[in-house]
Amino acid sequence: MKLKSLSLSVLAALSLGVATQAMADDAVANDATQSVDKAGFWIGAGMGMGIVDSNDLSNVGGTGEAFSSKLEAGYDFNKNVGLYTSYDYMHDLGNADLHLGTLGVKGNYYFTQDLSVFGKLGATYIFAEGEIDDSFTGTAGVGLEYQLTNAVSTKIGYDYYQNLELNQGQDTDLHQVYWGMTYKFGQPATPMIVTQDVEVVKEVPVEVTTMTRSNFVLPYQTGQVDVNDYGRYNLNEVAQTLQANPELTAEIIGRTDSTGTAAINAKVSEARANAVSQYLIDNGVDASRLTVTSVADQNPLTDDSGKSLIERSVEVVIK
Repeated sequence: MKLKSLSLSVLAALSLGVATQAMADDAVANDATQSVDKAGFWIGAGMGMGIVDSNDLSNVGGTGEAFSSKLEAGYDFNKNVGLYTSYDYMHDLGNADLHLGTLGVKGNYYFTQDLSVFGKLGATYIFAEGEIDDSFTGTAGVGLEYQLTNAVSTKIGYDYYQNLELNQGQDTDLHQVYWGMTYKFGQPATPMIVTQDVEVVKEVPVEVTTMTRSNFVLPYQTGQVDVNDYGRYNLNEVAQTLQANPELTAEIIGRTDSTGTAAINAKVSEARANAVSQYLIDNGVDASRLTVTSVADQNPLTDDSGKSLIERSVEVVIK
């Protein structure tokens, strides 16, 4: 069929236009920043299927599906509104060859810069060769359009033609699904984006932890052996210092005041020292770097009768 060959030729030419447009390199820097308003004349071609309800063809015979080809042209006032005209050919649909000429309006709504949904409303004259009568009808269509370059786009669509007149006074509705491409005149060249990998050597500052103090005294309430909030705050600093300076060790000394008996004080001071040691181990300090002792109330830090708050404590000495 000559029209089918013509449609294929137009599609091939439009496909070639995609490659040509993509390789355009003149004035690319200016084109990359200018606004593309999408106004102007355009042409297009497509192919698809024409479909009618086979039950409506019982009196005329033939098949309810046929190959269709489409030629289009139009003018867009802006990116959203324009006029269009089209010629469609459907071969052997209901024992008839159909020629459809349409004139109408077309609107686009853009989801992104390149992807849009479109709708069409128009009037169509159908010239038929065979068992279908010539008729004048309304048409509507919807579809999706994707812009490949500033000038070339591809689309899929659906068109509906109302009351296609058959012989013997019957009518049916005609449906068409299609794929096509369009070329819009007067559009700027699409900028070519060239990416180049550049190796960047980044200087990463090395954080050096310096020891601000070497002696920590962690006080406790009477009878308390677990590490309290104040103790955890200070022991975190101890752990960070030991981890940053692997050559250092820590001596842990548990104490009590003279309130309790010697046996109780010995037990409490040992439990306090062990709790501190375990906290440091749990926070990444190797046990081999810790020396744990307990002196109860036998080696006080002050001479205040052995009952000062500071005596109920664990002393940590970093060496």
